[in-house]
Amino acid sequence: MKLLRVLIVTNIIAPYRIPLYNYLHHTDEVDFKLVVLADTERNRAWRMSEEQIKFNYRLLPGFHGFIWSRDMSIHVQWGFGRELRVFKPDVVITSGYDALAYWEAFFYCKIFKKRYILWNGTTMLSTGKTTGPIGWMKRRIINGADRYVTYGTKAAEYLMRLGAPRERIHVGINTVDMEFYRDRAMTIRAGESFSQERRGYPRFLMLYVGQLISRKGIGQLLRALDKLDDPDIGLLVIGSGPQEKELREFCESHALENVYFEGFHQPDDLPRYYALADLFVLPSFKEVWGLVVNEALASGLYVLCSNQAGAAYDLINEGWNGALFDPRDVEELATLVQQTKARIEEIRARREELSEHACREFSIERSASVFLDAIKEVRSNDPLLPSDPSGKPRNTEAE
Repeated sequence: MKLLRVLIVTNIIAPYRIPLYNYLHHTDEVDFKLVVLADTERNRAWRMSEEQIKFNYRLLPGFHGFIWSRDMSIHVQWGFGRELRVFKPDVVITSGYDALAYWEAFFYCKIFKKRYILWNGTTMLSTGKTTGPIGWMKRRIINGADRYVTYGTKAAEYLMRLGAPRERIHVGINTVDMEFYRDRAMTIRAGESFSQERRGYPRFLMLYVGQLISRKGIGQLLRALDKLDDPDIGLLVIGSGPQEKELREFCESHALENVYFEGFHQPDDLPRYYALADLFVLPSFKEVWGLVVNEALASGLYVLCSNQAGAAYDLINEGWNGALFDPRDVEELATLVQQTKARIEEIRARREELSEHACREFSIERSASVFLDAIKEVRSNDPLLPSDPSGKPRNTEAE
């Protein structure tokens, strides 16, 4: 029998998504293909290695714009209709509803009676658009979906608020290659020169990884450091962005000497910083998820996570592997940093336990299994779809 053809449509191939797509490609349950709207976006500086890609994909030609003030990319493509006609998917999954190609995929499914799955990460923490024209558009595509895959519990709550039936939502996890971060961080810590390098920093070292933009809340973390005024506390800042000059000036004017601006680094370079740090802080005012939390936990770090990040409610077990805080409350953040510092020897002793738990509970396999469960459900409820999972053609060459 013909194998079920599954097409995922997404904006870009982010490096952290490659392991998930590779996993779906290698499963015997579907014939999988990815359609990508752009090779990159202007607020991303990632480098993608073609050698890592094992799945079948197509990059569509098109026009791409960016609204910096709204932190939003715009993609207009052509050639997607032909892709649909050639691949003839049985199931289409889109990673949103804010691009014309997503709507084209949605209407294709409705017209040709194919199954449509919405892959959603939006939460009420990351957007307030539930009414007006934008709210109407979201409700239209949400109410028309056959199934839903979400990043976590907050994304599921958002869908239900806009009318999605709870029984059709498959709550997943947004994640990265956890074992990569665990193994690299452990290897670096065990290296001959690591102890000497670590002694070059203050006794208690915090880490921030992300863009240097206002919504990321890095200014709040610096204010907390200023309030603590503790020479034994240092902060590594990994990332770049338009706020960097302002942040550096704050450090200079407040005599914050133990703040190290290291610039942007590719994902392969990050384990060194996770290995050096004792505590990871995500202070965002708004964050759909926050995959850096996954990376930090996989590396065995304790995490202070903003309660405005989706990851906070699925990854953090308060008091055990981290704590949540209100990013607007500098006093609360400073208190949590101080409390963590007081416990740091006990936390360091549990690094391996923290890492193993994160790698087990937040794995790529768990993330992929939720997609496969949703696909199985639409297959079982549609007698016209192929039901035999055998005989998948093995094409390991990316188009």
